Amino acid sequence: MNKVFTFITLCGLSAVLSFSSAALAKTDAQVHQISVSGQANVTSVPDLFQFSVYVEEQGERVQDLNSVVADKTQTIISSVLAFGVEKKDIQSMRVQLNPWYEHINNQRVQKGFKLSREINFTLRDIELYDQVIDAVLSTGASRIDGFNYVVEDPQPQYLAALELALKDAKLRATRMANTLGAKLGKVITINENSGYSPMPRGREMMMMSKSSDSLPGQINTGAQVNVTFELVE
Repeated sequence: MNKVFTFITLCGLSAVLSFSSAALAKTDAQVHQISVSGQANVTSVPDLFQFSVYVEEQGERVQDLNSVVADKTQTIISSVLAFGVEKKDIQSMRVQLNPWYEHINNQRVQKGFKLSREINFTLRDIELYDQVIDAVLSTGASRIDGFNYVVEDPQPQYLAALELALKDAKLRATRMANTLGAKLGKVITINENSGYSPMPRGREMMMMSKSSDSLPGQINTGAQVNVTFELVE
């Protein structure tokens, strides 16, 4: 009886070892693969124009400075509202107060304070660009910068660029595989490495004169992906 039990046990152990060897051989089988990058750009015409206006005053009393800055801020905002710009497209909450120093007899002496307020505007009618800038300049604003053409909703353009980038990756991989006498198999990994690319910000003040003819141009929305395919011989 013991001999029969021993024989059955050994047979079972042999079967387990055989199965384990087969599984190990399958796991160690090398998978041939190819990794490529794909990229694409989609252009679109911007539908928003953004810029920032600064009101800066310096003096001895903060209370007096605040009154002057508040009056100028209201004048600037009113000049822009006159063009139909909505209040929701105006931000004027950012205020900075810093000491005001002057050098007297090689010494740094505080003369008072410098108060500044930043006002951010968004124009939904880009054709008003020149008129609005001229109106703001006539109010005596300290400076204007941060000019930026943007697309309000860049998501559709980005998704279109992403789809083209994936097609570009597949095309590159197919060409490379065909050259090596292989074929593409299933996708192993996909990595997205993309970003929205607006036009460069900042323009010189001389470009904003009444004689200027400002054009928004186009905005590039780019997408880039890294894809790994299986190679089938």
